[in-house]
Amino acid sequence: MAVSGTLQRVARQSSGVAWMRLVQPAQAPAFSFSCSALGRLRGARGARCCGPTRGPTTVARRSRRLQRATGLPQRLQNLRLSHETFNSVAPRLRASSTASLALAWPSLHDIVWVDFHLAVGVFVLVPLGILFGSFRNGDAHDALKRIMVGYWQASSLLMLTVFLNIAQQPIGYTTALAVQIIIPIVLYWWRDLDNEVRGLATGGSLLERIFVLWRPAAATLGAMGALMQLTTQRCALLSSGELLDDAMCAAWLEPPFEFYNLHVGTLLGGGVPEWVFGAMGYAGLSVYASYLLYLLFAVLPRVGRQGRAPRTGLLTSVALLHSWGWLSDNNEA
Repeated sequence: MAVSGTLQRVARQSSGVAWMRLVQPAQAPAFSFSCSALGRLRGARGARCCGPTRGPTTVARRSRRLQRATGLPQRLQNLRLSHETFNSVAPRLRASSTASLALAWPSLHDIVWVDFHLAVGVFVLVPLGILFGSFRNGDAHDALKRIMVGYWQASSLLMLTVFLNIAQQPIGYTTALAVQIIIPIVLYWWRDLDNEVRGLATGGSLLERIFVLWRPAAATLGAMGALMQLTTQRCALLSSGELLDDAMCAAWLEPPFEFYNLHVGTLLGGGVPEWVFGAMGYAGLSVYASYLLYLLFAVLPRVGRQGRAPRTGLLTSVALLHSWGWLSDNNEA
């Protein structure tokens, strides 16, 4: 009994010390934290972070203290905040309504990650399989091949958006909206190719059947994603440094940051800085925008909605693939 009472007193004293450390952040030691803005949001990042830090384990403990003191949901325990960010947001979190945080932040966090995972599956993995399948068996899937080439031209803006988000470029919010508007249009644009694909699907072609099932799902996800991205367009008016100070804008940057941490921070040892992704994003966006304008004002007025219309003298991907022998001659000159 004496031992039990002693343990209870020690536990109460430890709890009191933890509480005093939490509610008096001014007594915490100062830290010099010279990481990029990405590092300030995501916490310590190994070799990519310079300056003395306490590491992610200590950061996680401070996040747990904050959760216990405010009654915030379990999700906030997983935030890997730097000490600088923790000291700046903790007073505001304590002063905020616990109920509103419990409803708003986890909901937005979950929506962003569900959208990201769906986009990877629906916009990348499934169409990648359809594209590879369409290049098998010669010209058996020629119409589908043409549609998928156009799709991948359009959806390449998704990759550029990820690059721009990694570099915290506000224009990434605008490109995220644009690509999810363009994708449904591209999938249903070519009338003659659509009729051919539907005919093959009706005739029992497995690949065309998969496409006919996947296309409305991709178009629906694109439309829903565009509606969600409309709410983020005010983020495009902020500066790069202001994005991480806005809870909603910062939430949409979390998946690209995780992509960067995995593929660059882990696999490449952090050897490629964020600004390189920004430079690649802007370079790719310039090419994308130029080609889109060329299609709108030079190609489409001539071919309309006929995917097999002659493209003599036009610089298009279809003409290039035809010259390589990857597309059939059907009405193609």
